[in-house]
Amino acid sequence: MPGRWTVILRDLADAARPIRPQDCHGLLNRWWPQPAGEHALAKPWAMNGWPEPLGDRIHHWTLSWLGGDAPPLDPEEAVGRVQRIGDHLLEPLSVTRTFDRGYADLLGTAGRRRPARSARLHTRTPVVTTARGAAGEHIPHVLPGPRRLFGSVHRSGGTVVGGSGAVGAVARFAPPRLAEPWLDLAADALERVRRSPLAGEEPRTAEYRRAGSLTVPGWQGAFRLELATGDGRHAAAFAALLELVELTGIGRYTAQGFGAVRVDTVTPEEPGRRKAAHRARPVRPRPHTVTEEECGGLLFD
Repeated sequence: MPGRWTVILRDLADAARPIRPQDCHGLLNRWWPQPAGEHALAKPWAMNGWPEPLGDRIHHWTLSWLGGDAPPLDPEEAVGRVQRIGDHLLEPLSVTRTFDRGYADLLGTAGRRRPARSARLHTRTPVVTTARGAAGEHIPHVLPGPRRLFGSVHRSGGTVVGGSGAVGAVARFAPPRLAEPWLDLAADALERVRRSPLAGEEPRTAEYRRAGSLTVPGWQGAFRLELATGDGRHAAAFAALLELVELTGIGRYTAQGFGAVRVDTVTPEEPGRRKAAHRARPVRPRPHTVTEEECGGLLFD
């Protein structure tokens, strides 16, 4: 079942190199190992960025599990057990589960009385999206459309063999009887989504230096996404996509912390209902003298 955890860690190392994405990836490979034959396949997890310092020696980190079953290790079991990330020795002080909805619940319409039809999507770490060049090479793609933002499904002979992003997670891990009709509905919904950059946060190229001179090209910025047409089923699918994309991230290398995003939903207004403008009645202040007895002593004493 998909899950998300926020971990607070204390660094016990006196001196260490900065934490690198591959160091974090190595820890999750130990927590959530895959069978030998699946090690090169897409991971059933995503890192929502990397451990962020909150203060001296204290870090904050968010992790997502995407599989349909429970993860091999519940992060709550790691509390108090020192973990090595690169040169750092990090002790989890607390683990809070912030998401625990199964795919059946996510893909259903129950409980979604009026799902949001618009949202703001902000990147937290560089997003790596690519397109095929004339020679078949991968080239950076900075302005992906709505369908690219939410991932893809890889099929061979009509069978799902992989996928990425929000729709890829559903194709790989949700029960097939639920996934197949929902993916068709989600594809139809995404055709109705309009994307526009947010003023002051327009997408821009960004590079992340990994090791030595190696850099990862990507982009960062923010979009407004709006479901322009469609009925309640499309709105429910769009709302599920917004929840999923926060778990999965966008683009490549999400298992190493790239492509982490934050979604702010915009609550729709009830049709036919507008709040009447309320004009505050001016209040005439009453004179009041502060005495020593009221303050228990002189002011600023």
